[in-house]
Amino acid sequence: MTLPVFGLDAISRAATPAVVFEAVRSALIAHAEGRTSVPAPMVLEFPQYDGDTHVKAGHVAGTPYFVVKVASTFGSVNNGLMLAVDATNGQPAAVLADEGKLTAWRTAAAGALITDAMTPVGVDEVAVLGTGEQALLQVLWLRELRPLRRVKVWGRRPEAVERLCKAMSAEGINATPDGLDGATCVIATTAAREPLPADAFRGAVHITGIGTDMPGKGELPPEVFAGAFVATDDHAQCLHHGDFGNAVRAGVIEADHDVPVGAVLRDGMQRDRQSVADLTGVGAIDAAVAGAVLAQLVR
Repeated sequence: MTLPVFGLDAISRAATPAVVFEAVRSALIAHAEGRTSVPAPMVLEFPQYDGDTHVKAGHVAGTPYFVVKVASTFGSVNNGLMLAVDATNGQPAAVLADEGKLTAWRTAAAGALITDAMTPVGVDEVAVLGTGEQALLQVLWLRELRPLRRVKVWGRRPEAVERLCKAMSAEGINATPDGLDGATCVIATTAAREPLPADAFRGAVHITGIGTDMPGKGELPPEVFAGAFVATDDHAQCLHHGDFGNAVRAGVIEADHDVPVGAVLRDGMQRDRQSVADLTGVGAIDAAVAGAVLAQLVR
């Protein structure tokens, strides 16, 4: 048997925002309803090379494939692939050599979906903390769901902030280097291991945390969870190594004080209350996105 291998060019043509958004949304709802199989993720760290690799797997009940994903970040370079396996007989079906892009896009889609769902209608100014690829993608994918009048950017390195503002400007987005001034909606996308400056969250009605995806990381000051409506993409993962778990261990919030992100996407919520979304990345989303893209590639 020759295993089909699809490269990034073909994957990019198939993975339109509409395809990715629908796959991510349906997978998050399925996960909230207990219709997924998701083992604990594995993380390998390579500090001598400024690298880490995440291995995740998942399956959404009733879909044709389960997926095993390898996604790596070494310095500023992302890479990876996804192996789709026939869920009825265990036969490998295809390799999606996506160079880590499907992980980046599904993360951006998940963040955009829940940010839009939990942020008050009419809010068109957001603050983005972080200056990497995901900071830009969160904004671009959120713009697919609501108009953005201005994006306020913060990062530890002024040159990186300037570079990101220019990248956003090239996409037609008004971006300014004043993220610490706060905004109604704040999106955190860093690899921080200490909480980010509290000033950045001053006045925020909604906060989405993206970057705390492995033990040892922590972006959000625990106090932002106090009294907030909290949504997590996976309760056990977020309790184990997410910002939600950091807040629980700090005594700010109880361990059962969260609802599934998928339930919010399915049922909605009162958007004008203080809220926090903690996203650690769920293997079922990888399976759904890979399956949806593969369906486009082989039709």
